[in-house]
Amino acid sequence: MKLSNLLLEGLILYRIETLIRTDADSNQVFIYNKIRGIKNVVVVTIDQNDFLQSKNTDRHHYSLLKIKYLADKEPKESINDIKTDALVTNKIGGLLQFIPRYNTLEKIGQY
Repeated sequence: MKLSNLLLEGLILYRIETLIRTDADSNQVFIYNKIRGIKNVVVVTIDQNDFLQSKNTDRHHYSLLKIKYLADKEPKESINDIKTDALVTNKIGGLLQFIPRYNTLEKIGQY
């Protein structure tokens, strides 16, 4: 068995919607790219919609992200680790809230 197969064995790919609140003065693309760089995050897609746009203020912006990530433990625990990484461990400047919508969690693949 190849080493790469051993490393990926047991990893499951999940998708979840996550609402984020950011500082309006921060570069949104920078924040999205920093989230993409978090360990186990595979894909981040930004879902812009009129409702969220209407909630933006001079101080805060809201975005809905569709995040695909690898989970090597329970999927909620893995997304919470990603949240902790983004807000605490490797704090992303300008990111104020990271709220996973657990009801949107779905398994999309296994490796």
